[in-house]
Amino acid sequence: VVAKNSKTISSAGVAKALPIKDISFADEVRYKTGMNELDRVLGGGIVKGSLVLLGGDPGIGKSTILLQICQHLGKEHKILYVSGEESKRQLKLRAERLNVDNDNLFIQTQTDVELISETIRQEMPDLVMIDSIQKMSLTELQSSAGSITQVRECTNYLMRVAKSLDIPLIIVGHVNKEGSIAGPKV
Repeated sequence: VVAKNSKTISSAGVAKALPIKDISFADEVRYKTGMNELDRVLGGGIVKGSLVLLGGDPGIGKSTILLQICQHLGKEHKILYVSGEESKRQLKLRAERLNVDNDNLFIQTQTDVELISETIRQEMPDLVMIDSIQKMSLTELQSSAGSITQVRECTNYLMRVAKSLDIPLIIVGHVNKEGSIAGPKV
């Protein structure tokens, strides 16, 4: 057991490093989004355990793209869509407008990253979408949601969950007043 930054790390939780020649592509899964250009940008689709940042101006259609991906992938895959921005009813109205109606899409309206992570561990979806990272927070941090500290730490927390469970995660990040993507890029 090693102490690091006042946290205790057990050697049982440390992943073993593997020689690159021993890593196989045989079980590689890429989820096709149903959008050829997006799949091309992602190198052929969404990779398990990856974190994808979808950024843009507010109102440009990021949430709409996520729901369109949900309709396509939800035919065969379980998806958890977490919204910190819209209510369940707002999402349902948007989904109906876009003809998103599959049984594999689960909605959670939550901003507490620890509670979201617990849901991910319990439900074990094939894909998680966080809309948006600026609304998420960790209660242990004193800063408000959307601050650089909150966005950075929430993203890191969610990334560790995604990688440890081998679940891909799409995070929405809004462009700030200066024209930069707010959030994980910080």
